[in-house]
Amino acid sequence: MTKFLLIPATALGLLAGCDTNPPRPAQASCNLATHGDLVGQNHGAISLPPGLTHRVISPGQMVTMDYNPNRLNIHVDDKGWIQKVDCG
Repeated sequence: MTKFLLIPATALGLLAGCDTNPPRPAQASCNLATHGDLVGQNHGAISLPPGLTHRVISPGQMVTMDYNPNRLNIHVDDKGWIQKVDCG
C-alpha cells in the first residue's frame, strides 16, 4: 500500500520543481538623473535605452495607478513636448 502512496508523492515533487516560465531579461531601471534632461525635448526626437519600460502620458489621458519603480513616465503637452518625467 505504501508503494502506491510514494509514487504520487514523488511525481508531485518532480512537478513542483519544474518552472514553465522562462527567466526574464534584466530590465533597465528608471533613473531620473539619467532621464531628467529629456524635459523640453520633443517626444518624437528622443531615443530611450532598449529594455526601459516607459509610457508617454498626454494631457487628460487616463493611466493605470499601478506603481512600477522601473517605469519611466514621460508627460508631454498636446504637441509632444516633454513637460515632466518621473518614475512609477
